[in-house]
Amino acid sequence: MLTMQQLISTFGPKLAEFINPITGRIHASYNIAGAKSGRFTSSRPNLQQLPSTKAPDFRKAIVAAPGHVLVGGDWSQIELRAAAWISGDPNLTAVFREGRDLHDETAAAISGVPVDQVSKAQRAAAKAVNFGSIYGIGPRSLAENAFDAYGIEMAEQEARGALERFFQRYPVLQRWMRQHADMCQARGYVEIGMGRVVEAKWEEGGKLTFQQCCNLPVQGAAADAMLRVIALVFKRLRGIRGGLVASVHDELLLEVHEDDAEKAQQILGETMIEAFEATFPGAPTQKLVDLHIGRTWKDVK
Repeated sequence: MLTMQQLISTFGPKLAEFINPITGRIHASYNIAGAKSGRFTSSRPNLQQLPSTKAPDFRKAIVAAPGHVLVGGDWSQIELRAAAWISGDPNLTAVFREGRDLHDETAAAISGVPVDQVSKAQRAAAKAVNFGSIYGIGPRSLAENAFDAYGIEMAEQEARGALERFFQRYPVLQRWMRQHADMCQARGYVEIGMGRVVEAKWEEGGKLTFQQCCNLPVQGAAADAMLRVIALVFKRLRGIRGGLVASVHDELLLEVHEDDAEKAQQILGETMIEAFEATFPGAPTQKLVDLHIGRTWKDVK
């Protein structure tokens, strides 16, 4: 109950305070490379924190203007795809090349059930394992994150076993993580793409953590892909009545005239694939982009 009250407080009256009295709309600020990884940050208000898992109905508050619709494009599991490409893990790459569902496969491996019998709760727990694994998360933190992000209760021992089974399936990824962390910590900096670095001397205690060494290259590459697609989409939407209105993590949101929606959706999908291919040459693109059209932000998720 407390969590829901906090959500209502943050994304209810406080969110309404940011409505522009002239336009009647919210105009959030986006800060390019606001995070160390090169990812965007958002402020006044932070629309990136608008809950999508625990309380997805909050996104119903984001509505297209009359006569317009929202077009959403979301890269599917781009961090995991980036980790597969950076590490060169053949097993993880094969999952995406063959169009399989990594979350279902991890859930099946953890739970010992066939892939087609995986439950929603098991799949949600597998999401926490998959994303946590590539960022070097430990068992205790995984258990905490599974509950905080997905509402899944997981004992620390269960989390440890889940991480072990994940890396049994993707040993090349695990080897890259260890070797890369050793290299970064020895030389005192981690490269995060496009010439950007994070140096140990900038960090608390003058040291890079194992998690940073694993996380920053993946997030940095995903940030590069997002910058590419924004630049390309902006150019290609000329002639379309409307344009980009938000960028949240791996998702782009357009607001366009309803008569231009299908064309805008096609442009967005093709451009997201092109930007991904430019960032991760040779990486598989099967089932890469999820595209939807709707009146509210929830409709396009």
